[in-house]
Amino acid sequence: MGLNFPTMDLYHPSDLQNLITTLENSDLVSYILDSDLRFAYCNPAWDEFASKNGAPQLDHRRVVGTQLMPSIPLVLTPFYLRVFEEVRNSGLIWQYVYECSSPDRFRKFRMRVHQVNGDWWLVSNALVVEEGHHATAAASDAIYRGSNGLINMCSHCRCTQRTDKPTQWDFVPQYLVRTSQALTVSHGICPICYAYFYPPNGQPLREQPQ
Repeated sequence: MGLNFPTMDLYHPSDLQNLITTLENSDLVSYILDSDLRFAYCNPAWDEFASKNGAPQLDHRRVVGTQLMPSIPLVLTPFYLRVFEEVRNSGLIWQYVYECSSPDRFRKFRMRVHQVNGDWWLVSNALVVEEGHHATAAASDAIYRGSNGLINMCSHCRCTQRTDKPTQWDFVPQYLVRTSQALTVSHGICPICYAYFYPPNGQPLREQPQ
């Protein structure tokens, strides 16, 4: 799928062709970044995940050539810049388990970052946990939609920030499903996910050198 993008063969180095051929048939949601952290390739599993999760605008045809960092919540940019710097300096594979739930499914993924072809990057995401959600809170537009029309949702746990109590984030998937056609969502990180997944002095898990 990704190989059919018109500029793809010109954009990625030819010595990554074998890797890309493998990724074309992989179930792992994977992508390759160039030395400037621009998307150089997204595999078919990426497109399938985007489509199933209501984000067809993230199809590889629109993503390839764009920068990674603007797609990440601003508060997490220093964390991920630190990750790439550590992998570059250590030569090791970095991995991390994070939550990325949908309105009807609780999910955790394992992200792995590999340095390839000098200063290029392979990022793969494997599903490690998936199950249905338990009981959720009741919800209404007045509680969650701000005066600007936006709903602020955590990128990890999918909890939604209240407008009447900004320090409180509720899990309200049924509300989001009911109003999905009229939703304009702003993605951030709730305080608990930020503290748990991104501790200031947290050390990434390491494996053997590549």
